[in-house]
Amino acid sequence: MAQEGEVSNRFFCFPSARNRIIGVQLYKHNIDGFLHWGYNFWYTQYSGKPIDPFLVTDAGLAFPSGDAFLVYLGAEGAIESIRMEVLYEGLQDLRALRLLERLSGSEATLQLLEEGTASPITFSDYPREAEWLLQVRERVNRAIARATE
Repeated sequence: MAQEGEVSNRFFCFPSARNRIIGVQLYKHNIDGFLHWGYNFWYTQYSGKPIDPFLVTDAGLAFPSGDAFLVYLGAEGAIESIRMEVLYEGLQDLRALRLLERLSGSEATLQLLEEGTASPITFSDYPREAEWLLQVRERVNRAIARATE
């Protein structure tokens, strides 16, 4: 449970950019997946009793808010959280980077990705601004468009 430090995650108290950056990090380090839990854990720790995720966000003080679930229980099924939508955007960033790599090569893609960063992107050292992510995605989109013309 030592994920509150410098690493990306999807806790309530983190800005969305610390959630979305996971796609960039997975690409940069050539990682095929990551351990993800807590899609719909609407219980206290050890499944002691059910909770209402709209009222209890930390599994009864067991975990940081946002760790135990990404969806809410709705009358007609799961309701996606903003955190889930942001994670989806990060995974779409990953897909776009992989497409660009197929079109332009790994070296060009990595160069474009880290353009303007103070240091190489790692799991603890990465741009934390939402604007940076949006600018990177725009550069990637333009590079894909150029490569497919």
